[in-house]
Amino acid sequence: MKNNFLIKLIYCSPAFTFAIPTFPIMILLPQIYVVNHNLTFATIGSVLFLARIIDIFSDPLMGWVCDKNFLSRKKWIILGSLISGFSFYCLILPVNQPDAVYLFVWISLLYLGWTMCQVSYLSIGYDLESDYEKRSKLSAGREFFVLLGLLAAVSLPVFFNQSNIKSEVFLLYLAIISGLITISFFSLFLKEKKRKKKKSNILNILSILKELRQNVYLIKLLFPWFLNCLANAFPMILFVFYISSILNGTESDKEFILFVYYLSAIIGMSFWVYMIKKIDKKNIWRISMLISSLIFTSIFILNEDDIFLFSIISCLTGFCLGADLSVPPSILSDVTDYHKKKFNKDISGILFSLLIFLNKLTFAIATLIAFGILDFFDFNATDSNALFNENILVFMYAGIPIILKLFTVIKLKDFNLTKKEMANITKNLYG
Repeated sequence: MKNNFLIKLIYCSPAFTFAIPTFPIMILLPQIYVVNHNLTFATIGSVLFLARIIDIFSDPLMGWVCDKNFLSRKKWIILGSLISGFSFYCLILPVNQPDAVYLFVWISLLYLGWTMCQVSYLSIGYDLESDYEKRSKLSAGREFFVLLGLLAAVSLPVFFNQSNIKSEVFLLYLAIISGLITISFFSLFLKEKKRKKKKSNILNILSILKELRQNVYLIKLLFPWFLNCLANAFPMILFVFYISSILNGTESDKEFILFVYYLSAIIGMSFWVYMIKKIDKKNIWRISMLISSLIFTSIFILNEDDIFLFSIISCLTGFCLGADLSVPPSILSDVTDYHKKKFNKDISGILFSLLIFLNKLTFAIATLIAFGILDFFDFNATDSNALFNENILVFMYAGIPIILKLFTVIKLKDFNLTKKEMANITKNLYG
């Protein structure tokens, strides 16, 4: 038991490092390049969108490469970490005044490194656990370290009172140091399941595509996942602008709200994983999204300086985020087992790459839409705005996510891979 716990701990710990750049890249970077480097909203939106478009096509390709076993998945993780670490450094500490081309090159390389890490990392996790409920615990453990990384990103710069170093620079060095530790332990002490190299040809790829279309559970999972990721992307992208322009919040307000949000997600994750013992995974996910949507409607009654009320909303929606993070990857592991039983093929790399692919695609879509609309209406990130412009921001921040999440709840009703059916599949595959 102790040895098993250590294995899971070594597996989950790199997620801490992978999560740290999320805060500066997705939340701080647009504002940094608008305010400090004089790029427009439209330019940043276009650059991030183009980089994501290139990136999203690398996800299924990386999944296919991972399943072909040209290199071990550990080696892909090490290579991806080196690429993303150096790219992160260049984005945060540019040598000269960066322009749109500079941003495009380094954000694209960062995304490429992340893809190498994420696809290989999730694929290894699939091999570690086969039990219906234990998969959710492993997924929760991995996302627990993700949230710890996000908590570190929003709290440590403040906690250590880094008056002589910017938050994004502090986080850059934290990511590098923690990566050296966690990925080293991961590479040295975690055993990777041995897999045979597979021959690659066009017919094989076409066969895989045909089988993916025939996996009914996969289709029923991916569309709700897409909608929910799109719903989550808008508030993530617009958070900084909502706090400063609508609520008149300070930098410390932003950091505090993100801290309580991610802390609530950690607490919520334990609750939702426990409830899987009593309720099917898809219904856990639907309940959490429904509650989150209802709570988020309160955004429309907030006024300037309502930071405390917004903090309460963030705590409650953060609690629901725990299910968003832990349940879908666990469901996909079940769908992967179904695929393995139906087609006698292990393509976990490709299947998990599809989750990452859609997550990145939605971020690209939301970035292009949100920044394009803000730029079209001449939204000012550093000064006051007309009431109409502020209402546009609020609708994109809360209205669009609510609509998308409610639609996701409805669509997910069609997903009917139950715990009982999974028990039969698991018994057939693993005895």
